[in-house]
Amino acid sequence: MKRLFFALMILCTLLMAACGGKKAQGESVNADSDSITNERKEPFFADVSQEEEMETARAFVEKFYNEWSGEDILDYGYVKQYVTPNLLKYLADEYDYDCEGECLATWKFFYEGGGDVSGLKSRQITARDGNHVLVENNYENYEYDVLLTLVKDGDTFKIDSLKQEKSEYK
Repeated sequence: MKRLFFALMILCTLLMAACGGKKAQGESVNADSDSITNERKEPFFADVSQEEEMETARAFVEKFYNEWSGEDILDYGYVKQYVTPNLLKYLADEYDYDCEGECLATWKFFYEGGGDVSGLKSRQITARDGNHVLVENNYENYEYDVLLTLVKDGDTFKIDSLKQEKSEYK
């Protein structure tokens, strides 16, 4: 009986050591199964190079602009899918005109406002890092650059802020 007890104690000690070793590496054994689950909270781009992270951010912003109906820059439903509450508040605060209901200064993604802007000639989208993307809008008579700050939201991004970097009539 003592030998059985001693053998069980050694077995338990070995099992606890094995589980403890996994936990020290950020993993634990699930008590309900024999599977190992990862408890670590890895960064979104833990296994991705900085260049790949920047390209992913740039591609997100490019898709955001390309899928937005250029005809309707006041499409709030579209914008709300891609922005955080922080940016929604900013866009509401920047709406300087009389308005009933919800009003957002969504034109800030395209131009400063308050002047005539004619046809878009080109748009250059460049990632500065994995969280900041510069959008350079070149119109026939106007240049407008805006820096977008991105935050990770699950396996994609949301735009958290925008900052005008350039607004210049030619």
